[in-house]
Amino acid sequence: MPGKERKEIEASIPVGAVFGNVGSYSFRCAVIDDTLREMDHVSFEHPTCGEVLGIVSSIELQSDMGRNEAASSVYRKKASTTWTGVAKIDVIGFRDHNSNLSRPLTPVPPSTKVFRASRTFLSSVLGLDVFRENGAYLGKVQNSDVDVVLDPEILIQKHVSIIAKTGAGKSYACGVLIEELSKHDIPILIIDPHGEYSSMISPNIDPEEYRRMGRFGIDPKGLGGRIMEFSIGAGSGATPLGLDPRAFRPEELLELIGIKAVGPNASILYNAYRKLKAVLEEDWDLSDLLSVVEADPSIGKWAIASGLQHMASMPMFSAPRTPLGEIVKRGAISVVDLKEAPLDVQQIGVAALMKRLFQARKEGLIPPFMLVVEEAQNFCPQGSSTITSEVMRAIASEGRKFGMGLCVLTQRPARIDKSVLSQCGTQIILKVTNPNDLKAVISSVEGLDPRMSDEIQMLPVGQAIMVGGGIAFPLILDIRTRHTRHGGDCVKFLPERN
Repeated sequence: MPGKERKEIEASIPVGAVFGNVGSYSFRCAVIDDTLREMDHVSFEHPTCGEVLGIVSSIELQSDMGRNEAASSVYRKKASTTWTGVAKIDVIGFRDHNSNLSRPLTPVPPSTKVFRASRTFLSSVLGLDVFRENGAYLGKVQNSDVDVVLDPEILIQKHVSIIAKTGAGKSYACGVLIEELSKHDIPILIIDPHGEYSSMISPNIDPEEYRRMGRFGIDPKGLGGRIMEFSIGAGSGATPLGLDPRAFRPEELLELIGIKAVGPNASILYNAYRKLKAVLEEDWDLSDLLSVVEADPSIGKWAIASGLQHMASMPMFSAPRTPLGEIVKRGAISVVDLKEAPLDVQQIGVAALMKRLFQARKEGLIPPFMLVVEEAQNFCPQGSSTITSEVMRAIASEGRKFGMGLCVLTQRPARIDKSVLSQCGTQIILKVTNPNDLKAVISSVEGLDPRMSDEIQMLPVGQAIMVGGGIAFPLILDIRTRHTRHGGDCVKFLPERN
């Protein structure tokens, strides 16, 4: 029997019935199907609302064995007892006549039969069937064949965060997202500290992953000519990224060299700008600006001169200037490789690039795009400030208005700026075990409650809890296999469960 037909038949067989005290938010169910698991989706018939979706939040076995009998059973070969499975069902809701997700305001009667939710009903209530034809396919609902397909526009406009401990698969999951956005020709710019993403040029031919592709309907496919590699450090084989210093306002240059934009020292740079424009108009570079600053009689010039000298020594300000339209263009995936660059060069280079691109989007000089930032906690740390912090906060809070989406990846959510993390409307949360990081995730992500911290700690590699993105309720996602080769640490998925 085909798998789809089998699933639909299973959905018509009760897994249990409601008993005991019943609430409108949750109830208990006497389980007769011992294959029912936590986080499985179920449905039941409400007297006034019709079919309603629920989720199994916990399961326990209740037996008639007392404490003394249990103790004495230690000395018997076989204990004589019976038990019943009891599941706690949390009510998710149903779609009303306006297609809004609603929850019944009255409890379901005891003895109501509970069924496994059918594929069609689950997709409809959670909003997974809206973008089936032209959405971003990220995987399947845990233990089911229900596809998780999201609206690419929501992903860009509402921002995305991908959170996981080291080795839990956050870069792999991000690769799936990039593949899907690329199918829609959405420009993508990746800030890549470890050089992981250039591998997406090649198809995924890993034997173990190839065996998993059938479940997801995926085949190996590299992105080939879509990938463009840039570097901001010396020694990389990628194309050197060149930025035009004339495009920065004086206050932006001061910020890049770590000097406040007000005060006597700042006025030295403003005066130098005016003199350059009066003599050279637009035909100048950092060496010209440095010469004018060094000629200033004020002693404060040396702090600015030192900063300008440091900037002038960086490859990104001495390399041939890269047109912004080459960095962000329709259908292209630009990877900015930072692995050969020192930390200070990374910070200044990323800050300068983000500022230029954000301004270019405001002016409509480049198409709408998604900015992907790996190790985001290094560029917008919580409780402290780096050169990149201000522009990251600005993109997180204002980018959606100008068509600049943001995807932040972090293995330490407790160390990333909460104002950035809270602006992400879609969260993909893989395994996290650090107590501080768990607390940060639960407090920053809307829709998660403290109970979910146990689920997050137990997630196997290849599974994630997804919140937002147009999905009506948090769900556990089996992340689909990638088309492209993964360039990070080898991700080993658990065998597929029956």
